[in-house]
Amino acid sequence: MRELLGKIGRFCENHVEKIVLVIVGAFCAWLFFTRVIFSPNGVPFDGKVYPPGQIDAAIQQKAQNLAAQLQGGAGTGANKVGYVPRLSGPIDPNDPVVTGVFAGRPAPRSFLDLLRSPLNFLISDTVAVETVVTRSPDDRPRYTLPRVGPVRDVAVQHLRAAAYVPVRPVTMQNTYDNVETEPNDIDLVTVEARFDVAELYRQFHAYFAGTQVERQSWRDPCLASPKFAAVQLHRQTLLDDGSWSDWVEVPRSRVDSNRSLFQIIENVQDLPPGGLGVRMMQYNNKLVTMSLLQPEAYQIASAEEEWFPPSYYTKYRDVQRKIDAEEKRKERDDQRDRQEAQTGGRRETVRTGGGGAGTATTPGGRRRDTNVGGAGGGMGDPYGGAGGAGGTRDRGTRGTRTRGAMPGMDPMMGPTARGGARTGRPGDPGYDMGAYGGYPMDGTMRMGPTTDEVLFAFVEETINFTTDLSKRKDPLLFWALDDTMDPGHTYRYRIRLGVFNPVAGTDMLAPRDADKKNQAILWSDFSQVTQPVAIPKRLYFFAKDVQDQQMTATVEVARYQLGYWRTEDFQVRPGDAIGKEVEPKDSKPKRSDRLTGPPGRITGAPMGRDMGAAGPYGVGPYGGVAGMPMYEAPANPADAAMNLEVIDFSTNAILVDLVQVNDWDTQPSLRPRTYYDLLYTRDGVDIQRMPVSTRNWPRDLLATYQFISMEKRKEPQSFKSFQKGGFRARAGVGGTGAGGYGSPYDMMGGPSPYGPTRR
Repeated sequence: MRELLGKIGRFCENHVEKIVLVIVGAFCAWLFFTRVIFSPNGVPFDGKVYPPGQIDAAIQQKAQNLAAQLQGGAGTGANKVGYVPRLSGPIDPNDPVVTGVFAGRPAPRSFLDLLRSPLNFLISDTVAVETVVTRSPDDRPRYTLPRVGPVRDVAVQHLRAAAYVPVRPVTMQNTYDNVETEPNDIDLVTVEARFDVAELYRQFHAYFAGTQVERQSWRDPCLASPKFAAVQLHRQTLLDDGSWSDWVEVPRSRVDSNRSLFQIIENVQDLPPGGLGVRMMQYNNKLVTMSLLQPEAYQIASAEEEWFPPSYYTKYRDVQRKIDAEEKRKERDDQRDRQEAQTGGRRETVRTGGGGAGTATTPGGRRRDTNVGGAGGGMGDPYGGAGGAGGTRDRGTRGTRTRGAMPGMDPMMGPTARGGARTGRPGDPGYDMGAYGGYPMDGTMRMGPTTDEVLFAFVEETINFTTDLSKRKDPLLFWALDDTMDPGHTYRYRIRLGVFNPVAGTDMLAPRDADKKNQAILWSDFSQVTQPVAIPKRLYFFAKDVQDQQMTATVEVARYQLGYWRTEDFQVRPGDAIGKEVEPKDSKPKRSDRLTGPPGRITGAPMGRDMGAAGPYGVGPYGGVAGMPMYEAPANPADAAMNLEVIDFSTNAILVDLVQVNDWDTQPSLRPRTYYDLLYTRDGVDIQRMPVSTRNWPRDLLATYQFISMEKRKEPQSFKSFQKGGFRARAGVGGTGAGGYGSPYDMMGGPSPYGPTRR
């Protein structure tokens, strides 16, 4: 027995792996038959339980029977069974299909619950019900993009003046009207062009809601209204070798409060959160459209300058020249009148009213026939003064020239106010309201030149809150500003206009425009390249003379500062710096000083002019009754900036040497000449030269010197006040500042009776 057990043990030990394999195989065979072939986990279907191997056949058989019933019934003869819909009659509450539904329905808690859907309780609060409507590729709209028309009539204009420059950055929260500013010099280039808006609207309507849409069901009027997206200005710089640099984009001006919003983004994938839809909603605002297409420029502080687009700036300068010519003519007439007043023995007729006539004798022995009258029958002044409501007129002067004053006119009002309109803004020092709509207050009612005509003509062409671009027939005037130029360089520009692509980022583009799927802006072609614009330097120096014995040179340095050219002569030797900071020597009283006198002095100047009375004689920032003597008003901060304490004439140039030159002059004929060359350097490496004396200068340098010599003779005038709301507020047709449309203080065309009349 022991040997048998030993043999069995040795057998099992030798064949243990085979024994394990047999046991595992037997166990797998048992699992296969008991759990797969004869699975206890049957699937209930149609009242029966089917094993996994038979469920598919049962479902297929059920489907065939239902198909036969729907087609006319299953079976033959008396056993033929037709299809009976479950909902063809009243619902049986005992039907096992709906038993659970009625059992789980809660009872209505109020009368309103009876009106609600009886199946609301079946929708769980944690389950979201979403209906997805899909279209086949053939039903999706396909649009061909419209073409944006060309930009025409491009023009460019450079303006240099003193302006109110913001001290801190201008933003949408802190606009140019509210940010702190200071008077400073600017160079501003304006590029304008015109665009056919009517054609753009026709294009968008045709390609999104008109005949260019393939199917009637695809036409969408919401896409047919174009929205302007960008105005892009490009600039080239003239290089030293005479070639032009590459085109670079010019940023929005520093006074544009929407410059961050107007950042050009052409790819829809790069747009901020919200995408193209939110972007178009932001631009769908009339104020944004106005700021985009017709941005506000700097507020000009210089009394003799004003900003306009190029086409209107030319008209403005023409009117200014007429005003200057009219003032010179009046000065000549006044001088002739004074000369005639010094001569006697001439008889002249004086009409002072509507009453009877009389005679008077002047101090020079002249006999004067006078017409004395008026409402009170006043007597004429024998020395030429007005009597009653009349005035005097000399027969030796022009027939339209009146020397007397109208009733109630300020006798101290300057000749500008009595004889014609003068440029300026309400509230500015010295602004004359003597011209009602261009009519002078001297009784002649003769129309004088006025810049208001240019302002009103310009504003009538601009966009305001009532403008409907879809009904505009004339080409739209738009412009862009460049305040980033460097003085001493030459530039040229081109401009284009962009419109939003309403179907960007979608699959609704026709195959022709499939490459523009992500293009958010549809661009017009660039305009023609403008004429070159040369930006003069703000600092020059001129070698005028040389002292041979001392080996010194007289150099005149000219600097443009706060709207005026200022010059100073310096005596320099080799090794000396050319120019330095100096204190102004001009002690000539400013215009405001001559009107009001020294500080603290009681003057008889009309308060309507100097203090800003809200009357027919003038408007200013302080208010008062016209003609009332008062203490002088506090100094205007802008005027204080004109009375410079120090002027920096430093040129960063050092005189190296004065070299005598012998050569031949070709103008006007060939002849020998001897002169000095002034050698100077700015960096210590590059040495430049300038001929001494005007007769040796090149033409461009001589022309610059002559221009500065003429400009420096201009008498400094008080700065204009800052006008909130921009050019629209000045014309009384809009704006957010004081004097805007609807303001009772609107002195430029609003409800005030003193606004100029529009023609």
